[in-house]
Amino acid sequence: MNVLKLLSGLLGATLLMCYDFYQEWTIWQSLPKWTWVVLGFALLIFSVYAPASKDKMIHFYVEVAVMVYLVLLIILLPYLGGQSAVGFSMKEPFFWIVILITVWQLKSYRKRITNEAKDNKNK
Repeated sequence: MNVLKLLSGLLGATLLMCYDFYQEWTIWQSLPKWTWVVLGFALLIFSVYAPASKDKMIHFYVEVAVMVYLVLLIILLPYLGGQSAVGFSMKEPFFWIVILITVWQLKSYRKRITNEAKDNKNK
């Protein structure tokens, strides 16, 4: 299941970023705009949806992998000839604010998972 979540996140991130950076591709005209956006967000949401299982640490690693991949796409796609319609750029301060907030949130989530694991182990 975690592999499916990882692939879902990678596919969703790729779909959304390619849609933003390469709007001139003819594939985007095969479906309405909202369909591509909803599909991309649905794949991303599926990948980061927290499971109720004991594999929370594996879920954490899936989230980290998807976030790192998303940042790499934002960095690499302009070098591959893409131009963001939304304005994703490493030069934007908002981009770095989002990165810092994401890192802080992931660190907090990891700390909570490890504390829960310690509490459950002590019981």
